[in-house]
This record gives sequence, structure tokens and C-alpha cells, in this order.
Amino acid sequence: MQLSGIHHIALNVSDLDRAERFYTDVLGFTVARRFSKGLRHIMLDTGNSYIALFEAPDLETLQHIEQLSETGYMHFAFKADRERFRLAIEELKANKVDIGEGSVRRGDGDSVYFNDPDSNHLEIHCDDGDHS
Repeated sequence: MQLSGIHHIALNVSDLDRAERFYTDVLGFTVARRFSKGLRHIMLDTGNSYIALFEAPDLETLQHIEQLSETGYMHFAFKADRERFRLAIEELKANKVDIGEGSVRRGDGDSVYFNDPDSNHLEIHCDDGDHS
């Protein structure tokens, strides 16, 4: 089998409009497509793959997310070059997104961790040498 990468990652959100504002206004992604059949959802263009946000207002996810992320390591990491990483941290702070202790060293780079409005765990990572 020869696959060519990740097409999309799907996340459940309780309020699609709120999630769309976070992922577009704060993280800077664009809506590539809107769907209204079945579960209301959108596809966001991240630049090299997509994130599908599915609205599931009655789905109780917090306990499961906490178990997967706090006990395990489930999260989604976005990549940024050094300058965009610095700007991303400023944007997160300006939008009052809790980034804990801020940038932390991870391997050969730096990361910042935060949650979306539905407590999905997210990371922005910048490798050392990535000064694009």
C-alpha cells in the first residue's frame, strides 16, 4: 500500500459556528466546503490537509477527550516556521486562549499547547532550523 498523506482529520464540536470562528479567526484556516446533509459539518483548509468539524451538540465528549489527552497523548499538532510560531503565540494570547506556561522545548523544537472551545487538545510546533 502506498498512501500519499493525510487528507483530513475529523473533530466533533458542540457548536459549529463557535468552532468555525475559532479555527478561522484565531488559527487562520479557511472554510473549503460546507455540508448540510447528515451531520452539519465543514471542511477547513489548513494548507496541506483538511480538518472536518462535525457538529454534535448532544455528544458528551469532554470526559473522553480528557482521558485520551491527559492519560494518553491524543492531540493534533500544527507546524509553523520560527516567525509564524512567534506570531501564533501572540495571536493566541490576544484572543485570550490559555496556553499554559507558553512555549516549551520538545525534542529539536518548540511547542505551545492549548484547547479549542470544545476542549480538543491542540499544539503548534516549530522545528529548530525551520526558518522558512
